[in-house]
Amino acid sequence: MAAASLAGNMTRGAKAAVAISLVVIVGVAAAFMFLVTTFLFHFSGGQSRMEPVVNYGALAVVAATILVAIVSWRARSPAEAVKYTAIATGVLWVAALIGEWGFSFTLGAG
Repeated sequence: MAAASLAGNMTRGAKAAVAISLVVIVGVAAAFMFLVTTFLFHFSGGQSRMEPVVNYGALAVVAATILVAIVSWRARSPAEAVKYTAIATGVLWVAALIGEWGFSFTLGAG
């Protein structure tokens, strides 16, 4: 209940600033980590079979972080959405790296 009243007290400009910070968190992390995973798993090993894995992995992480942002914004508050989205972004990209690393052995080793 307190979170709902906090969100209700935010001005339109404050909500816009929070929304922009969410876009920056998700967007900058997505761009950087997409380049990192592309280099690590697609270009450096010459594994063209990893391209769909890298692309779909990046899309899955971005979609999941957007979902976390939406759910936490609605359930808690816009300010809490920034915190939870930042945490989820880091955790999900680490999970994507580990998953893509596992796929690289399956698709490219041999």
